[in-house]
Formats: sequence, structure tokens, C-alpha cells
Amino acid sequence: MRCRLLPHEAGDGPTHMATDDWMLSLVSADPTRAMLRTYEWSIPTLSLGYFQSRAEAEADPRWRGVPLVRRATGGGAIWHDRELTYAVVVPERHPLARRAKDLYRAVHAAIAALLRERDIPARRRGEAEARSGPDRPLLCFTDRDAEDLVVFGSKILGSAQRRRAGALLQHGSLLLATSERTPELPGLAALAPELGSARPACWASPVGDRIASALGLEAIEQETTPEERDEVGRIAEAIYRAPSWTDRR
Repeated sequence: MRCRLLPHEAGDGPTHMATDDWMLSLVSADPTRAMLRTYEWSIPTLSLGYFQSRAEAEADPRWRGVPLVRRATGGGAIWHDRELTYAVVVPERHPLARRAKDLYRAVHAAIAALLRERDIPARRRGEAEARSGPDRPLLCFTDRDAEDLVVFGSKILGSAQRRRAGALLQHGSLLLATSERTPELPGLAALAPELGSARPACWASPVGDRIASALGLEAIEQETTPEERDEVGRIAEAIYRAPSWTDRR
């Protein structure tokens, strides 16, 4: 399946969430293709899962006054700092889109294989360690989902999904290094001296290539046009910068 690959870029939270939303709409309208990109955050930002409460986040003093955006996907809150984020959208006709878990496992397995080739012992947490229920913690990276990737027991990759009208979006964060605001989350640089660079841009191509290969996608890089950037900006202003969206819960 052909796949449009967007160049790696840095940006703020609303722009990133609007871009992922726009990608989902494009694939929904044209189910013959997929879309893929990696990105980093120009400003460290807390992203809330769709169902999370802003009040719950701000009950913790460290999240008061920080840049905040609400995702269209579920899952826990993520402090986006010193990490690489990926987003992939496939049509529902793709064999791995039929069951949500299949896409999670394929993408996570591809990234785990990349890390293991660099002598970083990444593995899927596994069903035996899964936890769920109403007492789940606020932060995604302190949760213990079966599909997470872990290194020495510490979560280094988590993902979330959104399905819309014939297409499935999955995006996730690979924690490359420890943020000063979340010292309890060590990141790969602290866990594995074999990591090499912790700069997101250095991991963009390897991660993107592995995801495309694992999903059987023929990735062709294509920059966004001025008209497409205008559309992303419109989505960002109408939804992801709007208090009616961010504060809806």
C-alpha cells in the first residue's frame, strides 16, 4: 500500500494534534493510501487523553500553568519532552486495522526490534503485567498496559488510537531521555548507554522506516502544501486551541 510520508518536524501541541487529525481525515476520504510521520515538540507540553479531566491534571502542582493540549485519542496524559512521537494512519481495509491490538503490536514490535539491534533490551510488557480499571494513574508512562514497550521494567513507548469513518490513527511516544519535570520516568538514555544520540531527529528516519516496513507500506516523502498547512491551522484554531475542546472535561 502506498503511504505518504511527511517530513519530520518540530511544532507545538495544537499544531501536532491538528496535523494528526487532518491525516486521519485524508485517509478516511481516500482509503487507497496511508499516511505516516514523526515529530518532536518545540515546547514541552502535557497532552491529555480524550476522556481525562483537566482538573485531575491540575490537582498536581507540577502541571499547573504548563502548555496543555487535549488529544482526540484515549489513554493517559503524556508529558512530551525529550521524546520522539510518531503518527500513522491506515484505512480499515489494511489487514492490521481490523483489530486495534494488531496495529499496536506490529508498530511496537518494529520499534522493539530496532532497539534490540542496538543492544537495548526492549520488550512488550505482556498480558501478565497488564492493569486496567478506574484507578489508572494520570500519566500514561506510569500505567502498566500489556502493549507497552519496556526496558528493564520501565516504560519507554506507549501509543493510543482513534478510529473514524474507515480509517485508524495510531500515534505514540518513544521516551528518549529523562525530563526534569518527570524524574520518575528515566527514558532510554538513562536506561541504555548503547542508545547513542537522544535527539529526536536522529531517530526519525529509523523509526519511520521500521513502521512502514512492518505495515507493508511503500513510503514516499511529500511535504505539505501551503493550502494543506492552512487547513491544519484552521483545525488547530477551531479545535485544539479552543478552550471548549481543552476544558471539555
